Amino acid sequence: MTSMLPYQAEAEAAIGKDLYRYLVGRAVDGGAEDANEAAFRRFCLVPRVLSDIRGVDLATTLFGVEIAAPVVVGAFAGDRLFHAEGLAPVARVCKRLRLPLVVSEETVTPLARITALHDRVLLQLRAAGPVERARSLVEHAADAGAVGIVLTVLAPAHPIEGLRPGGFDVGQALRDRGWTTIGSDRPGPMPLPAFPNWTARDISEVADSAKARGLHLVVKGVLHPGDVAACEQAGAGTLMVSNIGLRQSSRWLPAPLALPGMRAAASKGTAVLADGGIRHGSDVLIARLLGADAAVVSRPVLTALAGAGEKGVESYLSGLIDSLTAMTLWMGAGRIEDLRPDQLARADGTPLPYGKSDV
Repeated sequence: MTSMLPYQAEAEAAIGKDLYRYLVGRAVDGGAEDANEAAFRRFCLVPRVLSDIRGVDLATTLFGVEIAAPVVVGAFAGDRLFHAEGLAPVARVCKRLRLPLVVSEETVTPLARITALHDRVLLQLRAAGPVERARSLVEHAADAGAVGIVLTVLAPAHPIEGLRPGGFDVGQALRDRGWTTIGSDRPGPMPLPAFPNWTARDISEVADSAKARGLHLVVKGVLHPGDVAACEQAGAGTLMVSNIGLRQSSRWLPAPLALPGMRAAASKGTAVLADGGIRHGSDVLIARLLGADAAVVSRPVLTALAGAGEKGVESYLSGLIDSLTAMTLWMGAGRIEDLRPDQLARADGTPLPYGKSDV
């Protein structure tokens, strides 16, 4: 089964086969199916009836700001390769829908332009290279009006030449066009080590800088419960459970399978986000029941942007929220927080990964 992305045919026609293969992001050890999507299909939702629920309120607080639903629009690199206006159409939609937006440091659109369009923006940085560089970008984010920083601690790209997803080099495409990015002072992304070798001390330095400027810190790319305490002690207020779109390997653990252990290891005040494979409102509910506070959606937004522009992005995200609203109501809840752990089941009938009825 292929990926359930919106506007696939339109996106491929608009940006070409090579860039579209990069967008889909299949690793060389993977197949045609997106393993993150497949992992969500392992679960089923169990509705409750006779609940006398007349309406649904999806609003929640995340990163210190109120948002309309537990949905975060994730980051992607090289935005102007996919749309002439870059990330601006996505920022406008997120503003209208009151959803937070994560912006990659490898974005061509200037951060100040994005924050002028939307007031719930986080800047995503690679946890690689000199720590001072990251701290200067924290200052830049704060000055631009961002509300948080996302530090990616799992390598976002394959370090071996020729093994990039789809065989397409986004960095070279940006350099060929002479386009600089938020995190670089030269065309293309800033050259950084492919293997992030930062320690908890490095993250702590960035966390201190973020805290001093009132920015929330998210650590992205955490999949093992044993890493949770170190991230929290370094200053992370949120953990993004992410295999970076399975770009390096299709064998990384999918987020839905990692969530119960991560939620159990995280402190009560630490938010947990599910990143990868989110396509529909039902996926958001499954992520919540597995332990996530919110779900991150990236690739569908990018195909919608490439294939249908701002209208496509709005159509997809509005549809996602509408389906989340309907599914929550059908589950017999007025709020997602009212869902019960026993409303989640495995599609094959085997016991849930956490054994008992509690997540």
